Amino acid sequence: MTRAEVRRAAEAVLDHPGADAVEVVIGAASSGVTRYAGSEIIQNIARDELQAFVRVVVGDRAASAATNQLDAGHMTTAAGAALEAARASLPDPDFPGLPSPAEVGEATPVGRWDDDTAAASPAQRAEAVKEIVAATAAGAAAGIYETGAHAWAVISSEGIDCFDAFTRCVMTCLADVGDATGWGDDSSHALSEVDAAGAARRAIAKAEASRGATDAEPGSYDVVLEPVAAGTLLDYLSYAGFGAKQMLEGESFFAERRGQGVADPSVTIVDDVRHPRSVGIGFDFEGLPRQRVAVIDGGVATGPVSDLRSARKLGEPPTGHSSGSTEFGAYAANIIMEPGHQDLEELIAGVEEGFLVTRFHYVNILDRPTTLLTGMTRDGTFRISGGEVAGPVRNFRFAQSVLEALANVRGVGRDLVALAPEFGSFGSTAAPALRVDGFHFASTTSH
Repeated sequence: MTRAEVRRAAEAVLDHPGADAVEVVIGAASSGVTRYAGSEIIQNIARDELQAFVRVVVGDRAASAATNQLDAGHMTTAAGAALEAARASLPDPDFPGLPSPAEVGEATPVGRWDDDTAAASPAQRAEAVKEIVAATAAGAAAGIYETGAHAWAVISSEGIDCFDAFTRCVMTCLADVGDATGWGDDSSHALSEVDAAGAARRAIAKAEASRGATDAEPGSYDVVLEPVAAGTLLDYLSYAGFGAKQMLEGESFFAERRGQGVADPSVTIVDDVRHPRSVGIGFDFEGLPRQRVAVIDGGVATGPVSDLRSARKLGEPPTGHSSGSTEFGAYAANIIMEPGHQDLEELIAGVEEGFLVTRFHYVNILDRPTTLLTGMTRDGTFRISGGEVAGPVRNFRFAQSVLEALANVRGVGRDLVALAPEFGSFGSTAAPALRVDGFHFASTTSH
């Protein structure tokens, strides 16, 4: 999808009869996923997708309709359906209208694009899987190797004209040695920067080190969270409370604690699509420039990300984080936790008695305002004794407030690890390893 193509498609409907204003959002993707299990390729998926969303405004009413064809006929049909739905909708007194560049500024693309990744073939992905399988020959390997190219555009009758595109390569590896498993993954906008064999070696090393795991008592312990585990907590914290709509509705910790210390002063968490480890586009789904927002700055809850609607309710400038959904509101999609000064071994050395956690899974939110999560450790959980890794333990189920964990941070790793989203292709997270005191494990498992 090119900028010229989306402009032609949008121009067919921007002056649609009967509409006061029109907005067109178009997304396209071409991706390939090679899945493997039991150290064999089991599936190859190639997918090309395109959707155009036409939003029509009539007074203080707006509605959208979608099509997967960009010709004038299909675009006009979608605009007509949206116009009919808008006229039938209830008035929306909080509707902020469509923005103009004079009001919100003009977005510039991030351009996180790599030609080789965009053109990657099934044969190239199979070759990468071959390297993974070779590196994990001592066990059985399972996971994915994915490459994709994505483009987005927002064009409106009010003068918004945005286009950006990015590529991404993602690989995961679960190594299974029969009585234990280990995990490795890697991601980047460029496949040349993804070390699939290195991630596979980490996975098999974790699995081998996890053999003969013993029981450990549940309770509150000092822990070292590797970047994948720390990144999961940050993702859920963002989902639970970084948006202004959640704050306005009392569902976010910002509703009660904005301007207060909520984390250790070593903790700074930002949303920054232009950070070197981020992957994304330079505008939101209203066509606003995405701003760098320090959501937690030096341990202080400074403020949420916002879209036009929530920003006007707050009486603040919008930060350019519309998710495209009025129901969900603004979303921080490019989370970065600023790194510290310690490597993983130094973080471990600071723990007298505790545990090292590779990653979490089956995570769910128990309470949004308190950021209370539950979930399980997986694919490598180890006892720490006297500042050294002392042996594997069976997995724990945890029940832990993310903010309480961040308040108890006692060390931040110097190396940021880029993490792809667990679901879909939009957004990214970059996290360091963390040393956290008093992390609560509620129970143990049998494996």
